[in-house]
Amino acid sequence: MKTFASVVFGLALALSANADMLQKKSGTFIEGKILEITEKGVRIQLTEGGEATIPFDDLDPFTVYKIRDKKLRDSGNADVGARFALGRYAMEAGLYDIGRGDMEAAVKKDPSLKTEADKVIAEVEDRDSANLYEMGTAAMKAQDYSGALMKFQTLVDFFPASKYVDEAKKALASATAEIEKENAKKKELLDALTKKKGDAKAVKVEEGVKGKLDAAMRAYDDARKFNGDALEFEGNTSVSKADKNWRAAEAALFSAKDLIIEVASATKDVEVLGQAKRLDAECDGMLVVVYGNLGHLWAVERYYKEATKWLNRALAIDPTNHFATEVKLLVAGQQIRRSYTPEREGR
Repeated sequence: MKTFASVVFGLALALSANADMLQKKSGTFIEGKILEITEKGVRIQLTEGGEATIPFDDLDPFTVYKIRDKKLRDSGNADVGARFALGRYAMEAGLYDIGRGDMEAAVKKDPSLKTEADKVIAEVEDRDSANLYEMGTAAMKAQDYSGALMKFQTLVDFFPASKYVDEAKKALASATAEIEKENAKKKELLDALTKKKGDAKAVKVEEGVKGKLDAAMRAYDDARKFNGDALEFEGNTSVSKADKNWRAAEAALFSAKDLIIEVASATKDVEVLGQAKRLDAECDGMLVVVYGNLGHLWAVERYYKEATKWLNRALAIDPTNHFATEVKLLVAGQQIRRSYTPEREGR
């Protein structure tokens, strides 16, 4: 199961291996050549001219990690303690997978560090699982049951030893039950369409509306399945199959939206119109997910024009989408560096 942080981190590694591109906590990027790395910050020769000294406190944690990791590698420093300390920093800064990997690598070379590593890992797991539990609980209170389901499931999957796991499992069951209730209400609404009284023509129209709304819901479910299959193919590095399934998901969502338009034009039932409106919003949300995934897929493959096309489509629907914004920033940074790095033809 991939988290947002692990996806963006993996993409950042793919895009920034050969350049000094620093990201500030504000999200802006600074490009240049690093001249000096100190304990508190970095001195950089800016591409646009001049020099700047930037404190680590002003930089994004992943950027700080990259700088310190570069310093260790460039110096040939194989000191286990230094690598362990960098792993600790990454863990405490929220770069869980990276930090844990560094610390476990250090423990293999020096088993005496295991007690301290276990302590740090336990503290971070406790902190992060607590945050997930709080966010899941807040989502439940806001009746965002899908959001709550995601938070609690992530907690259970990634922090099975957490003290919050038992409560999270109970909350998972509650969120699932609420989602099932919502689905039951949808079914009742569809069934109600066929029970409405009226003349034969009206009944026929209502039945047609029911069929179209039902078909739209099936198309939306198909899109979710295609998205899940695409994620599996992406994980197995089957790029063409992942791309094919995400495009199939897009087609299914367009089909659902077309049917929703037909439903809205054929009925004046307030409940049906409300259901159609909610389903349309869900289709838009899934389109943002699909477009973001396609953008990420092609960015990793370094087809930047193709990646930007899909990311722009995601942002056209939801300009505030954090994932698409972060990936597009990383792609933009790589495009800036095209004059320094040979690119494949057509990118």
